Amino acid sequence: MAMSSDFDKNDLARLLALEHAFCSLALISASNFAYLAEMKPSEAVQKFRESIEGSLFDSADAPMDVRDLMRVHLGRLFDHVASMARHADQGATKK
Repeated sequence: MAMSSDFDKNDLARLLALEHAFCSLALISASNFAYLAEMKPSEAVQKFRESIEGSLFDSADAPMDVRDLMRVHLGRLFDHVASMARHADQGATKK
């Protein structure tokens, strides 16, 4: 999937849709993990965040300056997931 040479609203919408899907799936996955590990969703999100952000520097798939920018963007996404997880913490119950 490539971005068009003339970036437009459709490209922006595609990027925002991917970010929305990432955040939603990250929360669902972390919540499932939290339930199984008997922890709060916010704790699971923090574990996921540390692992994913750390993995950026495990290989040289992208130049260092690009990886730094990726880390910034992932941080923003995980800030949003962490916010959603704090809300999920309030409703998390173990059956």
